[in-house]
Amino acid sequence: MDVGSGDAYARQLELSNLLSVKIQSVQSESKQLMHHLAKVKQQVKDATLQTMSGNCTTIDRVQFRSYRTLRGHFNKVLALSWHPDNRHLATAAQDGFLLYWDSVTGLKKGLIRLDDPYVICSDISPNGHMVATGGLENACIVYKLHSSQNAEIQQRNSIVSIFKGHKEYISDLSFVGNSQVLTSSGDKSILLWDMEKGTKSVTFNGHLGDVLGLSVCPTDSNLFVSCSSDRLSNLWDIRCPLNRRQFQISLTHDSSAVKFFPDGCSFACGTDDGELKLFDIRSDCELANYPVKMVHQHVRPHKTEELSISDSASSLRLSRKSSMVAALDNPGVLSIDFSRSGRLLFASYAEYSSIVVWDSVMGTVVGTMDGHRDAVSAIKVSPDGLGIATASRDHTSRIWSV
Repeated sequence: MDVGSGDAYARQLELSNLLSVKIQSVQSESKQLMHHLAKVKQQVKDATLQTMSGNCTTIDRVQFRSYRTLRGHFNKVLALSWHPDNRHLATAAQDGFLLYWDSVTGLKKGLIRLDDPYVICSDISPNGHMVATGGLENACIVYKLHSSQNAEIQQRNSIVSIFKGHKEYISDLSFVGNSQVLTSSGDKSILLWDMEKGTKSVTFNGHLGDVLGLSVCPTDSNLFVSCSSDRLSNLWDIRCPLNRRQFQISLTHDSSAVKFFPDGCSFACGTDDGELKLFDIRSDCELANYPVKMVHQHVRPHKTEELSISDSASSLRLSRKSSMVAALDNPGVLSIDFSRSGRLLFASYAEYSSIVVWDSVMGTVVGTMDGHRDAVSAIKVSPDGLGIATASRDHTSRIWSV
């Protein structure tokens, strides 16, 4: 190596060290500002939802029964979504298939062989004509949703669009109307895709860790919230690539699941230590806390099973995706959803095969939904609020009703 190249290397190293020092200084200053903002918010907050619920009627106990058990998958069912007709739903599992069900009869109405078998999330379009999936292949694939008794559906004829742009796995997705899809990823970004043009419209950058979940506002489809391993939750507007609001979910644990309240003014967020919190967008502060210690008093943990996939190629793929293994084996809150009124909050935890039913106002556990033999990956309340669907790692899905 000559003298000139040695000097250039030394200058590059010096600039790199200087940049690292500046980044650490800015990060330290940012943390101090966040702590200061948290103190100011704490001083302004004069009440919580629990302290203001003295005149509210208490709920003694809510009983849910398993109406149907949907059996047909041969591996962990990780995603499900309701059809807008409130009767049908789609489930996607690691066996490489998406099944379309009639929740009343429990019969399969169709299937799609997935182009990406390592699926994690799915969603049905508002018009019920398409279903989008995302997973380890870093792509969002939109399929035509068939309703047919003929199980031999051609995969090529089912694919509507394939959106590639993320550098890491897709952790969650949601339709925004019938022409746009939001996808969150382990590459720390969120992308908005245009179905008509077949390209991405907006890139949302603002998280410093894997984006693990998102939820579109039910009253204003321009707004959505996201949660991340940077322990923050961001409020976004699809018309602007910059986040409008930022919420500190936890100081020590990742934010793993997020869901908008039915009125669109609040959202719940869970962390990987099992804590659940409710935040209000208008007051910009925490409204309620649902502690995991209360869950321990009502539910017994199930025996945890190690992640095992027999296919050697799958094991190799998962070994390269260590962050995805962490997402699949999240030790805390796996999924949350609200009843149509918002009074009940349903939550699933990695340590329990039961779904815990919270009174979102009083902050108490008012019931459990028991029946699965392993952790529940996804909880979805039907659009009309009359049914609850759950997808589990025990290879089954269940339909619940009061």
